Amino acid sequence: MYYFLWDESFLWGLTAYKSFVGLGVPLTVVTAAEVRAGALSDPGVLIVPGGWASDKTVALGEAGREAMRGFVKAGGGYLGLCGGAGLALDVDGGLALTHVSRVPTKHRVPSFSGDIDLVPEDTTHPLWRGIRRPYRFHAWWPGQFHLGDGDGVKVIARYGGPGPDFCLADLPSSDVAGYGDGWERWEESYGINLNPDRLVGEPSIIEAGFGAGMAFLSYLHLETPGSRKGNRALLNVLEYLRPMGTLTPCPSPAGGEGLRKIDIEAVKAATDMMRAAKEFISFGERNFLWHWRNGWVLQWRRGVRGVEYSTVYGLIREIDRGMKTGVGYSDPTLSGKIVALQGIVAGFFDGAKKLLLLERHAMMSGQMSSIYSHDPEVMRLRARLFSNSKRFGGEFKTLLDALDDIILGLIRG
Repeated sequence: MYYFLWDESFLWGLTAYKSFVGLGVPLTVVTAAEVRAGALSDPGVLIVPGGWASDKTVALGEAGREAMRGFVKAGGGYLGLCGGAGLALDVDGGLALTHVSRVPTKHRVPSFSGDIDLVPEDTTHPLWRGIRRPYRFHAWWPGQFHLGDGDGVKVIARYGGPGPDFCLADLPSSDVAGYGDGWERWEESYGINLNPDRLVGEPSIIEAGFGAGMAFLSYLHLETPGSRKGNRALLNVLEYLRPMGTLTPCPSPAGGEGLRKIDIEAVKAATDMMRAAKEFISFGERNFLWHWRNGWVLQWRRGVRGVEYSTVYGLIREIDRGMKTGVGYSDPTLSGKIVALQGIVAGFFDGAKKLLLLERHAMMSGQMSSIYSHDPEVMRLRARLFSNSKRFGGEFKTLLDALDDIILGLIRG
């Protein structure tokens, strides 16, 4: 059994789910409420994708966390990716599947993303089977492991040098290395650690036994779309944690004889939301605030939110695709949710456009980050839309939960 924890992953959960399904892994999607109710009843592997670990902690509650610990202790495998790795650590609210904790923000490199080379501790480990050098995978704004005394922990890989697409905040590493005069002034200006040399030698993938089971934790997103080496590594890890036999790609749920008539009003609502999402992205592009870094995530200027807008766009796109391909068959409850969501989406994009222009102006007159601005109007609108913390809340979180609920319905439909 391959369990896949859905809650509080959003874009990271969706991309991971699609990657695993495309690789032929027969997933059983479970929610935090179902975990609390005993869903992890069969032996197997529990996959926990990215997202804020602290939000997963809240969703699971003490009973859910204890159920997960019991699952691994009894012999289950735990595969944690980025936020899912963070959930497993020995921190407040964590599962404590290992004695490893997190490096405090002031001591780590908090905003790195893109492709990065890894240095294996042992190339005979099953993770590397069929993968050739360079061992280059993708990170998307991860935490960092603090091993402490390293009791019972095996390091599988450490960070090497940055790849061609590696960025620190909104700074392309290769550009600064090739034409800048070092990272010191950038770090002083941004107020955070940026030099990628700080990462070299730091652990990026680890494993640890827990009872009769094992936790395999990666701050790299092995499930990154289009990453052939990362996706091969995923299969290697799952085979390592629990032999799977021969896998074949899962068939698409669209086009079967059992599909019922699609709700035309819901299809139209999904189309309209997708149109609004595309126009919103164009708004940011023509105001020089971001560009598409790849097919699913934006690269944005420091001072505005970026991954949050990428997430909204990606989830709306998935709903639109689901409705158009026949996955979103006529389920009155699901259709009603999609229709009702249209007004919420329009209101959020309207407020976000106002915020983006205010933020663009504020960039011209003082320092600004995604959580601080000298402009009180920016701070007020941010509080309404996102909350004034690095994490998110406000209208964005309400919208996110609604989109996530619909996608889960489409998947289970």
